[in-house]
Amino acid sequence: MPEQDIFQIRNTSSVELRSESDRVLRMVRTAVPLASVLEVGSTAVEGVVGKQDIDIVVRVPAESFADTRDILDRMFSRNASQMSNSEYQGYLVTSSLDVAIQLVVAGGKYDTFVAFLQALSTDPTIRQAYNQLKIAWNGQPMQDYRVAKQEFIESVLNRGEVGSNE
Repeated sequence: MPEQDIFQIRNTSSVELRSESDRVLRMVRTAVPLASVLEVGSTAVEGVVGKQDIDIVVRVPAESFADTRDILDRMFSRNASQMSNSEYQGYLVTSSLDVAIQLVVAGGKYDTFVAFLQALSTDPTIRQAYNQLKIAWNGQPMQDYRVAKQEFIESVLNRGEVGSNE
């Protein structure tokens, strides 16, 4: 029976996280200088607990998506466990830490990372609720945690309180 992937809150050195985030951000920004490249997720917001993985979003106009995907395909492995379409592509980064890149069409259906990050950064109530969700799912199956996390993110974004993705 295959081992089940478990969501586990971790404490990783902030120096190690920052160093690796900076390395990957520089690499991607050099490769696709016209794209918007940002760290998103738990490590991007002070005080948010998590599994200490680094998530990078690359936002490009629809007309640049295919060319940008070709560039990133030469640099990173596609994440086979994520969808792949004309507006979204996930990548895995070779690293001692868990680092992932999500390529999205700016303003498209999957361009929610920055809006959620903004809500998380500016609203302590959202941040506290997000931390509570993570603590409640600590040690539980990753697949189930991801469903609960996605539902939480959608509820925050659907409140209509979140600003633009710019």
